[in-house]
Amino acid sequence: MIKYPATLSSICGAGAQLSWLYAWVSFLLISFYQRIYPLPEAIGAFCLAAYIASFCRRRRWRVIQVIGVHLALGAGTGLWVVHDFYYRMQPWWSRGWLNDFFSLPRDHLEWFLLFLVVGSTVWIWSAGVRFAHRARSYTAACSRFDRGVIAFFALFLVKLTLQTRMGVEFHDSGTILTIFPFFMFSLMEVGLARSRGNDQGKAYLAGYSAVGVLASFTVGALIIGTAAVMLFLPYLKMASVAGYGIVQKAAAPFGSLAVAVIKFIFGHADWDSTISDFASSMPAVEAVEASPWMLMVQNLMMWGGWILLIAVGTIIAGVVLWYAYRWLFLKRVGAEPIEDPLSLLLWWRQLKAFLIACSLWVMRANARQTALQFFTALRRWGRHSGFRQKPNETPLEYGRRLSQQFPLLKTEITLIIDMLHREVYGQTSLNPQQLSNIRQSWKRLHSPGRWFMRLKAVMANKS
Repeated sequence: MIKYPATLSSICGAGAQLSWLYAWVSFLLISFYQRIYPLPEAIGAFCLAAYIASFCRRRRWRVIQVIGVHLALGAGTGLWVVHDFYYRMQPWWSRGWLNDFFSLPRDHLEWFLLFLVVGSTVWIWSAGVRFAHRARSYTAACSRFDRGVIAFFALFLVKLTLQTRMGVEFHDSGTILTIFPFFMFSLMEVGLARSRGNDQGKAYLAGYSAVGVLASFTVGALIIGTAAVMLFLPYLKMASVAGYGIVQKAAAPFGSLAVAVIKFIFGHADWDSTISDFASSMPAVEAVEASPWMLMVQNLMMWGGWILLIAVGTIIAGVVLWYAYRWLFLKRVGAEPIEDPLSLLLWWRQLKAFLIACSLWVMRANARQTALQFFTALRRWGRHSGFRQKPNETPLEYGRRLSQQFPLLKTEITLIIDMLHREVYGQTSLNPQQLSNIRQSWKRLHSPGRWFMRLKAVMANKS
């Protein structure tokens, strides 16, 4: 019941921490490098580090294994970011940019900028690892919210000091907008942590379950969608500009066709005289100058409409993708899939199961210490050989019947029955010599060399 709220709380916590972290990283890079840190790379590094840390924690790997995995994947992420900063025009799989990166001489400023880029990546990676190991309680969520507020306050204080005292101008409006998704994600995380309490979900009022679920989903989707839109706003602007250009190019060939169709439909009417008569009868309208407040209201309404449209589209796309994923990867069609008998993985599973069974068999054989345990094993041996002990049959009668069916094993069967009588009726335990003899008899009974004899007896009993 608490799996999905816990997952949603983790997503909101990651979004909140990544918001203030990305604001600081972008501020440092744009101050020294005049370039902003790419948001997809930041999200990818943070999420990958958090996933690897939680995966290693669930698997209970050794420390050296965890360090090796983090070093390997962290180095790959660092090269990915370096490629995006310095060699974006070259393909990722090309070795040319790698050779150029490791052989190119650099001065002190270039080394400092490279250190800044790699250090930012390491900072984001370590933040993802720390996030995976932190608690998801209400107190921890409030503590993360306080740290985020302090981080934004310190960032704005540094910016204000540089602008007022040193006259430094910053053009990183995108980092300022990250405070809005931070508050949305943080408040959502705190609310979810508060509602869950000590890992105990809270139910809705009787009769209002459907309304509560619908309202919770709507509010949560709007908050998370709006926060995601604010976080990705610079990239959405670039995507809208590119999409508008693509639509213009795609619709250009159809413009002449649309004009021809309109002329064909309305071309026979005398629109010029009608429009001139109507225009002459209308009084002249004075031009009204738009006030700044009206322009601001228009801009707010336009941006609000776009944000609402994008949020609704994001929610619909997420729901469609979720159901498509369930239909493609979770739904089973027809009977259960049959594994390929030639699969190496299936062979390995069967071999491992056989080795485990053999080891358990050896351990059981060595662990028997009483004649009653050996007689229980003899009953199981006889049942597998096709001769089950009857309900009214004594151990002596059952031993005689087995001896008649397996005359070559009469000595071993008789020894186990005699030791059972001596232990049960004589109230004496087996001495080491008797225990060694009965174990040798059991090994001869259970020897693979006797399997053909037992199989023959099973087939004869069934026929």
